[in-house]
Amino acid sequence: MMFNSKLWTGAMLWSAVAAQTAPGFPILASQALGIQFGTNIVQPAGEQIPRPDTASPPNITSAVWTSTGQGVLLMVDSDVPRNGTRVQLLHWLVSGVTLSEESNSSSLIIPSPGEAEYRQPSPPVGDSPHAYTFVLFSQPENFSVPAQFNDVLQSRVFFNTSAFVAAAGLGDAIAANYIQVQNLTGSATTTFPPPRDTGSPTSTPAASSTGVEFPGAAPAAVLGSGRVFWVGMGTALIAGVCAVAL
Repeated sequence: MMFNSKLWTGAMLWSAVAAQTAPGFPILASQALGIQFGTNIVQPAGEQIPRPDTASPPNITSAVWTSTGQGVLLMVDSDVPRNGTRVQLLHWLVSGVTLSEESNSSSLIIPSPGEAEYRQPSPPVGDSPHAYTFVLFSQPENFSVPAQFNDVLQSRVFFNTSAFVAAAGLGDAIAANYIQVQNLTGSATTTFPPPRDTGSPTSTPAASSTGVEFPGAAPAAVLGSGRVFWVGMGTALIAGVCAVAL
C-alpha cells in the first residue's frame, strides 16, 4: 500500500523532536544536550540513572549551541506526587550559562548556585521512576525571574514550566535531555497516584502567572514563544502513519 512520504517524514521528525524531553513534557527540543553524571553518560535520552550518581550536578555539553551570548538552564521533575496527581518540581534554574572558551570545547560553564540551586533527584521510596528534564534556552537581554515565580524558587513544587518560559520570554529551546531516577532503597509505605498520562490532551496548559498545580498530563507541547503542538495529535499521526506503512 502506498503512503505519503512527506507525511512519513513529518512523523519521523516529530518523533525525533519529542525524544529529547520526557514524554508529556510541555517544552520540545530537536537537539540533544550532553548530560554526564560522573562517568555515566546519559545515552539514550531517558536512561535510568542510579540515584547516588546524581548527588552532584552533571557536566553538560551542547554540540549545537555556538552563541557567544548566555543561556538559561532548567531541570524539572514532572512526576512529583501531590494531592492524588502528579505535579512539576523545579530542581535547577541557572542563568548566565556560557560555552567554555577552550578550543573545540562544547562544555557549558554553569554558574553556581544560580537562581535555584541544584537539588538532587529524590523520588519517594517505592514510587515509579521520575522523569527529570534538562532544557537549555538562549538568555534574553535583561533576563530576570518573573516576580510571580519568586515563591516557587523557594518551595520548588508546583512549578509550571510552560508558564515560566512564556513569562520570562525564553523562546525556543536550544537543546534538551532527560533522565529517570527511581528510589529502590525500600518498599512503599504509602499509595501513590498513577503515573502521568502522556496521551491525548484534555485542555490547554494554564498560562498562569502563579505556581499553579500542573496536572502532569502535559496537554500541549509549547514550541518556544507560544506555538502549541498537540501531543496527542502528534502521537496519533505517528501511529496512523505506521499503520498505513505496514
